[in-house]
Amino acid sequence: MNFPGLGVGVLSWCDRTGRGGPSLRNSLATYKQAGLFELVGEALLWCQEISPQDRALADGMGLAVNGSSDNQGILGGFKNLATAMTSDILVLLENDLPLIEPREELIRQFTLAQDALRSGEVQVFRLRHVAAPGQKFDTLQKYQLYHGLGLMPQLRRTMRPGKAQRLAGTALYGEADPAAKFPDLIAQAADGSYRISSRCLPWTNQSIMVRRDFFLETIIAYAERHPSRRRVNGFPDIEKEWNAPQWRNSGWTIGADRGLFTHERV
Repeated sequence: MNFPGLGVGVLSWCDRTGRGGPSLRNSLATYKQAGLFELVGEALLWCQEISPQDRALADGMGLAVNGSSDNQGILGGFKNLATAMTSDILVLLENDLPLIEPREELIRQFTLAQDALRSGEVQVFRLRHVAAPGQKFDTLQKYQLYHGLGLMPQLRRTMRPGKAQRLAGTALYGEADPAAKFPDLIAQAADGSYRISSRCLPWTNQSIMVRRDFFLETIIAYAERHPSRRRVNGFPDIEKEWNAPQWRNSGWTIGADRGLFTHERV
C-alpha cells in the first residue's frame, strides 16, 4: 500500500434497464489491471438504485460496495459516497472514467496530487487526462473561440474579457506551455504540475482528488444551499451550482498534471 490515507470512491448509476453497467465494468477493469485498489487505504463503489448485479460486480473485483435504493442525482450521490468514506483525501470518480495510464504513472501523479493537497497549495487536483480527455469535452472548442489565432478571437477577447478569462484555464488542454500563455493565472510547480487560478478554471466532478472535509463542508454544503435551476435528470449536479462568482472569486487553486482518466461511456 502506497497511500494509506487516500480513498478512492466510484459513483455509479445503473438504472433498471442496466444502462451504465457496461461503462462501470469497463472502468473497474482498468482499475483492477493497474492494481489501483491495492495502492490505497480505502476503496468504495457507491451505486444509486443499487442492484444484485452491482453487488456481484463489486464482489468479483474485491471492492466494497454500498448504495441507495433510489437515484439521488450527482450531488446527492457524491455526498453519500464521501460521507460513507473515512479517508481524509478522496479520489472521486464516476462509472465511465477508465484509467489510461500505467501503474507507475498512477503512483507518480497520486503522490504529487496528495502532496499538493496536504500542503494546502491546492484545494482540488484534476486527474482527467490532458491529451485524451475523452467524450463530451467541448471546452477546448470554446477556448479556441476566444484564444485561438486570428482576428475573431481577438475581437471576442476585447468584447468579453470576463468570458475570455474564465476560459483561459483550458489552455491546460490546448497549449504546449499554458503557464507561458497565461502567467498571471497559471504557474508550473517544481515537480512539473500546474497551479491554476479558480478565476479561469471551473469546478469539475470528473476525476478529481480533494480533501474530504473541504468537499463535504464547503463544496457540497454550498451547492445544497444554492441549487441551480439547471438540472441533470432533475437533480442538482454540483458543477452548475459552483459555476458562479463564488468559485471564481474564492482565491482557490486547482492542481493538474498530465492526467490519468479519460471519459468513455460504453
